[in-house]
Amino acid sequence: MSAVKQELRKVVGELSDDESRILLRFAEWLRDQEEGFTDSELAILRRGERQIRKGDFVWWRDVKRTEV
Repeated sequence: MSAVKQELRKVVGELSDDESRILLRFAEWLRDQEEGFTDSELAILRRGERQIRKGDFVWWRDVKRTEV
């Protein structure tokens, strides 16, 4: 098993049940993508990762206007 997958397992083990559900839905979506990400999409994801590392994000629950 790769070091990345080992680290992922460690992180997942530290998540709450709610956080785990969110991650599971995203992982299933990612797995089911038939095409890989374009260079543009990868750039957007990397920018988002940098923003999250800097703490530059807002929780959805804090900005949503109606119950989803």
